Amino acid sequence: MTSLTYVPPDQWPKDKQALEVPSSARPGYTPIYRNLMVPELNIQLTAYDTFSRACSRSPNNDFVGCRPWDWAKGDYADYFEFITFIQVEERRTALGSALSQLAKDGKLGNDIPPMDWCVAFWTNNKPEFQIVHQACNAYSRRLVCIYDTYEAENAAYILKHSESRIVFTTSAHFHQVLSKVGELPHLKLIVLLDQAPPAPMKGQSDKLPPSQIHMNQLAASWAREKGVRLIKWDELLDLGRRNLHAHTPPTSTSAIAMYCYTSGTTGKPKAAFVSHGQLAMAAEGTKVLLPPVKAAMIGYLPVAHVFECLLEAGVITRGGRIGYSTGDPLRLVEDCQLLKPDYFPAVPRVLNRIAAQIQEQMNGDSFKAKLLRRAVESKLAYHDIDGSVTHAFWDRLIFGKVKAILGGNVQLMICGSAPIRPEVLKLLRIAFCADVREGYGQTENLGYCTVNIGFRKEVGSVGAPQVGVELRLKDCPELNYFSSDKPRPRGELLVRGPNVFSGYFKDEAKTRETIDEEGWLHSGDVASVDEMGRFYIIDRVKNLVKLSQGEYVAIEKVEQTYNGRDHLAQIMVYGESLQDYLIAICIPEPEPFARFASNVLGRAVSPSDVPSLCADEKLREAVLLDLVRLGKERGLNGVEMLRGVHLSPELMSVENGLLTPTFKTKRPEASKFYSNAIKQLYAKGPVDINSAHI
Repeated sequence: MTSLTYVPPDQWPKDKQALEVPSSARPGYTPIYRNLMVPELNIQLTAYDTFSRACSRSPNNDFVGCRPWDWAKGDYADYFEFITFIQVEERRTALGSALSQLAKDGKLGNDIPPMDWCVAFWTNNKPEFQIVHQACNAYSRRLVCIYDTYEAENAAYILKHSESRIVFTTSAHFHQVLSKVGELPHLKLIVLLDQAPPAPMKGQSDKLPPSQIHMNQLAASWAREKGVRLIKWDELLDLGRRNLHAHTPPTSTSAIAMYCYTSGTTGKPKAAFVSHGQLAMAAEGTKVLLPPVKAAMIGYLPVAHVFECLLEAGVITRGGRIGYSTGDPLRLVEDCQLLKPDYFPAVPRVLNRIAAQIQEQMNGDSFKAKLLRRAVESKLAYHDIDGSVTHAFWDRLIFGKVKAILGGNVQLMICGSAPIRPEVLKLLRIAFCADVREGYGQTENLGYCTVNIGFRKEVGSVGAPQVGVELRLKDCPELNYFSSDKPRPRGELLVRGPNVFSGYFKDEAKTRETIDEEGWLHSGDVASVDEMGRFYIIDRVKNLVKLSQGEYVAIEKVEQTYNGRDHLAQIMVYGESLQDYLIAICIPEPEPFARFASNVLGRAVSPSDVPSLCADEKLREAVLLDLVRLGKERGLNGVEMLRGVHLSPELMSVENGLLTPTFKTKRPEASKFYSNAIKQLYAKGPVDINSAHI
């Protein structure tokens, strides 16, 4: 088995970050690229093995924790409370044994197999997640996590599709589960993790309705009426301790550990298999990335998100600790100041908000604003020379206070989920005096694909292949991207290696569409690669846009939904990965638009007036409101709603190069044609579509 050790950033070559496999190029494809320092990886471990090894090395290290609820003051405590690796080991055995006993006694259905059946976890992040996760690994069961924010309908779909026998949840979702029990033939047991309703978020009422306060007294009888059994977490652990069963871990790295559901933008969510080998490989591979210290990580991204899953696996291999946040975004800074994490998993939505607060402090003519601008300019100048992020004078005077915002100990931020603007990345590096890197991954490769080397001045790429990963580009002639393009080859990004999933649960057709006969995962992302072997995500093959908050939006589907207003001849919906909302280019149909404009403006408008009225702000807002109403009527969700429109008098056509011969929009050409309008719309910012004004 390959032995992996940490490679400090200064030991990586300056002129190369990936290895091109000799003689691997072929017509329509680039060469295969591998990690420069560790080109090949042979890890024959399971997720069960990685935790067992960590537990053996660091039994008494703190592992997972959270801020306990202080009943006396009616709020979370001002400290984190942890349980150790050995305590999680004991509880995973107790939990796994309890589930084995329930299955043996026929309490989970008469058709239940000895192993490989599914349990679900539907709540905000809690230490119990790792206990459930490790119990499933130890007893060869499959775990599915459901986003805490999901409504009952989406959660029920996943519970039914995964054939989950058990759901671990809280009183916040208990009634939602029961309302869908009739649609869930496999569900037999609800495990209640809390003894009382969760604490209200800041800004919400701290008075809970009596029905919730008395939930625990009513829950058991209510569940029995619905035909399922309810058991409390502590009772389940006690059952297992009285009926211990030996571990039955997987014997193959290909054994399935989890189902990770995709976002379902183009339809129902798909369940990607996550194997034991994938989890172990990614966990071991992060050893090259993470320093060999027992660091702390703040766990605030949902455990249903593959990025959080990946990072937690990496912390486990180092014997580190994970402190779960309260789940309230407004208290994340407070959580970090108490935990003082070394690792801060980052997504653009959070980093953009932090950067905006720093930039706001730089505005104005006050002495503080001028001093901060000078400090930022000075540090950025040094960063752009050699990638340095520290400065003896400015850090002591200013940036030590900025660093304290997240607890003062953050050494590493890895940004994933969606692209981030280069200027934000650089600002955060020098403001937090930390290694802030961007990476790339997908659910189908466990989020483990590329990452940048630390403390380099360059920004904009998503880095080079991670350890054990193979990448190459494939021609996309329909989008005019080719592996022969100069100076950088371009094409669809293909991924291969033990990080790649084996397929989708109950969807063989989609599996064959996604993974080819040579084992290459077709990502659907278009990338370019530079002479150093760094990759840049530049487009989507199927016009599926990932916004900066990490949400995917199917542009064509949204466009079709907005079509149908007779006063608009054409509409092109636009979104990009550096923005968190959609805009649209709208071309009026002169006659009906003249009638529309007359109603809006309160005066007679003729078709010949329409071109000159395209710049009228009142008309633009009226068109936006009309489209928002249409979107709501047709069931679009919040992220699919437009936040700005531009009116253009000129039709998109074959003649002006914006339509294909079959009258489909040429998106790259149209985006370029309307680039000034797009920039202006995003510069103005999103329109508040809920305001009374529109």
